Amino acid sequence: MRTKNELYQEALRTVARRRQTARAKAEDARAEAEAAVPGLRHAEEEVRVRGIRCALAGAAGKDRTDAAAALTDARKKLADLLASSGRPADALEPHFTCRLCEDTGIVDGRTCSCVHKVMQQLRRSEIEALSSLSISSFDTMELRYYPARMDTSLGEPVRSYMSTLLDDLRGYADEFDTTSESLMLLGNAGLGKTHAALAIAGKVLEKGFDVIYVSSPDFFSKLEALHFGSDPAGEEEMLLRTAAGADLLILDDLGSEFNSSFLISTLYSLLNNRLGAKLPTIVTTNITDGALLEKLYTEKISSRLSSFVPFLFMGDDIRAQKAEEA
Repeated sequence: MRTKNELYQEALRTVARRRQTARAKAEDARAEAEAAVPGLRHAEEEVRVRGIRCALAGAAGKDRTDAAAALTDARKKLADLLASSGRPADALEPHFTCRLCEDTGIVDGRTCSCVHKVMQQLRRSEIEALSSLSISSFDTMELRYYPARMDTSLGEPVRSYMSTLLDDLRGYADEFDTTSESLMLLGNAGLGKTHAALAIAGKVLEKGFDVIYVSSPDFFSKLEALHFGSDPAGEEEMLLRTAAGADLLILDDLGSEFNSSFLISTLYSLLNNRLGAKLPTIVTTNITDGALLEKLYTEKISSRLSSFVPFLFMGDDIRAQKAEEA
């Protein structure tokens, strides 16, 4: 898990590498063209010299009409020479990934949108590496895996119930901002809770917000190992601070971790800090019994989770169904 600043620095390095690559390819293209096209180097030099003269005339406050005309003529001769060899007019120029900032990462003194896009891509890759699923959309959640049978407890078929539930979650993702409510996605294993949480993550990332995903057993196990072991770099504090300050935190598979006093105190602190900051959190869990949840995590944590909007997933294990189809 990287902090937002670490993502930013990595994104800047990525954009800088793009610029370096574009310039290197342009130099290679220029060397190849100069070797193949007689007079090309002289034509390039003419453009350079005419450009300098035009700039000097402007800086001195002189009439640039003649200098500008000479520059235009030199550029046309260079373009004609390139065209005669089957090359486009910009064949000798670097082809940057981002035309807006030319892969500098900065536009008008501000961070270019391409840097933010790279940050989103980096976070997306990080989430997919940490989870068992790739980030996808709600469109990939096929309703055919939810039974069409009537459920008396719901008063409607499971499939229609789940269709409405997924539509509600899609709406949550579409309208997300940092004042959105926290959600608890609960239900038996294999019903699409993690898939839905990651679909929300994908949409929220597209909207420009930062998302932190953690697998509850892996996250708290690592924190505990750092807490009671050697942590000279302060990684425990960094992980907790990053999770606590994320625009959206997804805490996946709560209830599958090893329960300990450290887990209870750390989980309580994390939830309490985010609720205090009014930052939304999405928790997924297989625990549907509120009494069991309170027994496992104490009344204090249970009361914090009770403020989350519950979404109960129903149906039959989708993973088992897909395994049978394979």
